[in-house]
Amino acid sequence: MSVYVPGGPVFNKKQKLAQMWPLDPMVISAETVAAGDGSGAATALSLTKTISFVTTATDSTHVSLADGTIIGHCKFIVHKTRSNSQDLVITPDNFAAGSTLTSNLGSRSIMLIWDGSNWQVLGEITGSAEFVIA
Repeated sequence: MSVYVPGGPVFNKKQKLAQMWPLDPMVISAETVAAGDGSGAATALSLTKTISFVTTATDSTHVSLADGTIIGHCKFIVHKTRSNSQDLVITPDNFAAGSTLTSNLGSRSIMLIWDGSNWQVLGEITGSAEFVIA
């Protein structure tokens, strides 16, 4: 089926539905990683995965986050499991609010967005201010 728009193009149903999405639909993908051993051996979080589930344990506490690839790049980080009372330390290459984010409890999540120069905190998904910015 097509639609006639006086003075304009004719669109079929598929084309009309495609126009309902002003942005490309985002496919969400995830990774699960164990944190690295200290800031000098941090595990690098993937920029091609939207969500990173991170586990911490003895000698496994640090992750790093490289600069985003485009303005508006979103990253969700979930401190999935906290073993042996080991905090999660996230160190973005460029971070507007400081230099690190720290979680001292499993099941905490944070959402970041790349502004072209720095990662910005959009919010914590788990409620009250639980990540510590340093």
